[in-house]
Amino acid sequence: MNLEDIEVFLQIADAGSLTGAARELHRPKATVSHQLRRLEEEIGATLFIRSANRLVLSNAGAEFLDHARTIRRACHRGLDSARAGQKKAQGTMRIGSTGEFASNLIAPLILHFARHNPDLRLDLSVVRSDLLLSSRGNYDCLLYLGEPPMPQVSEMTGRLLGRFAFGLFCSPGYLARHPAPAAPSELRQHDLLAYQSAENIAPWELRKGDEEYSLHPQTRLLSNDYWVIKLSAIHDYGVCFVPKFFARLEVEQGLLVPVLPEWSSREVPLYALFSSHRLRNTQVRDLVNSLTQNFADVQTYLYSATAKADYFR
Repeated sequence: MNLEDIEVFLQIADAGSLTGAARELHRPKATVSHQLRRLEEEIGATLFIRSANRLVLSNAGAEFLDHARTIRRACHRGLDSARAGQKKAQGTMRIGSTGEFASNLIAPLILHFARHNPDLRLDLSVVRSDLLLSSRGNYDCLLYLGEPPMPQVSEMTGRLLGRFAFGLFCSPGYLARHPAPAAPSELRQHDLLAYQSAENIAPWELRKGDEEYSLHPQTRLLSNDYWVIKLSAIHDYGVCFVPKFFARLEVEQGLLVPVLPEWSSREVPLYALFSSHRLRNTQVRDLVNSLTQNFADVQTYLYSATAKADYFR
């Protein structure tokens, strides 16, 4: 029985389609379909049936699922044991990450680890959080923004890497035309630039000491990309609510200024998640230790090669 065929079966079970499995595995859809047929021929049963435009497990597929996961876990344990004595990290490590701030938060952490492990090939996939968790078995480590949902990840080990807070920012040009708010309640009188996830518009939860203020922004501009929101703020379109590290370079260049700087969000956590049976994997352990130790460096990482004021004006 081919292990890659088993991986394909597990990915189709997670994704619910050949297309989704092919995307996650970085393989042509025809290849994934061929591997599934090969596995079904070897087992002698159909493993999936089509229902409402999705592939769902047949009775035989449901019976085989736990065994397939056991086979994958056994292979992982075997590889981890064989690599335990290696002095240098080698091979390929698959890392999955949520999409928010991948270039500003995740990439600097991964690049630092890569610099110190030149013989290790890193495969970093950036996907939506729901898709990331549904395909968690295909990754050596997940980098998850926010509190992981339970009990979905109950079989995983989590390490808190760090936390960061959001703040309010706008451009000097915007403030030249609009009076600066003196309290959070006055934000309703301003043009607001808000982030929308797949489900809804993210509320602005503000805190100052023991005081709290919650705002569901009525927006001038709405986007599911924080870069679009920040660039809109730079170009005088309104007030944005973004992580403080995300606006640091723009503040230093005078492109953005803090608004109500004494108010900020609760700190948002970033976790490293990995399957509990991978505890002996030295590469995963080294990655998590590196991410934890270097999380503070994100605050000063130069993610823009041309962070010049003239570029944005």
